[in-house]
Amino acid sequence: MSNFSLDTRTIVIMLTGICFILVISMNMVMLKRKTYPGFGWWTVGVTTFGVSCLILPLRNIIPDIFSIVLANVLFVLAALLFWEGTRIFLDKGVRKLFIFLVLIIYTIFQSYFTFVDNEPNIRSIVVSFILGTIYGLTALEFLLKIRPCFRLSYWFTGSLFAIFSIYMFVHGLLTLILHPSQDLLAPGIMHSLTFMMIMFLGIGWTIRFIVLNGERLERELKNTQLQLQKMATTDFLTGISNYRLFLESGEREIQRSRRYKGDITMLMIDLDYFKKINDNYGHAAGDKVLIGFADICKKNLRDIDIFGRLGGEEFAIILPQTSISEGKILAERLCATVAQSDINVGDKNLRITISIGVSALFQGEDKLDAVLKRADDAMYEAKRNGRNQVAITL
Repeated sequence: MSNFSLDTRTIVIMLTGICFILVISMNMVMLKRKTYPGFGWWTVGVTTFGVSCLILPLRNIIPDIFSIVLANVLFVLAALLFWEGTRIFLDKGVRKLFIFLVLIIYTIFQSYFTFVDNEPNIRSIVVSFILGTIYGLTALEFLLKIRPCFRLSYWFTGSLFAIFSIYMFVHGLLTLILHPSQDLLAPGIMHSLTFMMIMFLGIGWTIRFIVLNGERLERELKNTQLQLQKMATTDFLTGISNYRLFLESGEREIQRSRRYKGDITMLMIDLDYFKKINDNYGHAAGDKVLIGFADICKKNLRDIDIFGRLGGEEFAIILPQTSISEGKILAERLCATVAQSDINVGDKNLRITISIGVSALFQGEDKLDAVLKRADDAMYEAKRNGRNQVAITL
């Protein structure tokens, strides 16, 4: 059996094949899943990288304008596409004119030192420093000012670009000092190591591009789920619990109260003459009154209190670890605070009053409905007695 030698030509062939497999993979991601701005730039960058690897080894087989000038320009273009794709992915501005100018200047440079003054070492040194700079700047995009939730993932991706950046600077310095052979397919540690670095790091950051897009999609889906959950459980106008969440939270609090034998008190609140506000000032003004009232209540409640809008101008508050006498004190304070507070409605300041019913959870009770009904009855008693007051059902 013949010995297998992993020479430079073999590495380049492997690298070219891997690049196009990665390109197909990235295009499949774009077809099957949502991708974010910048991912397309990365895909084009990997494609450009693969084309460059395909034509670079064809030196002395095809014209130099393709195997030398075009191949090196494509290497630089791929690096620029990775950099700009990263900036776009991180919600930074695109710089097409910058890319165009860099490519024009570099093409002129490559053409001059290929056809006018053929200096392979100068070409190698300059392209090494240019690629080192671009990949270094790409690394910084991933390493600096990253949100904590993405920090570890982005730092790992940035480190791949940083390693390649450092290697390219070292490669340029070694070329400047050692003047190695410029035949890319000739046996030699420097050429083999360069292509191996390109292959392994290129695979690494391409996989990371796909992972980063997936992580961002997952984060977006989680945020959407949280928003939908909030919409389903939060009153859209006041931002407090809606009827559904209020009942669920109340039932949990009652079970906790039964378990630890604690007091629990409920306030049922109704805004007095709210219909007149809508009739006289319009529904937009009525909405502002509801928002203003909710804000006043939130400032006077504890974090453990459960505050919800049951519908229209009716609100309720569950007061854990609170006796009915303590609940009555809070209710009277709320009544007085609301009556003395101005609520801004356009160019007017309105004052409203509220009626509150207070009830407590009886010993042995384990359902919210009963205490809710008693508080509601007490609230209507406060209205019958003249409004702007507190009534208690024992």
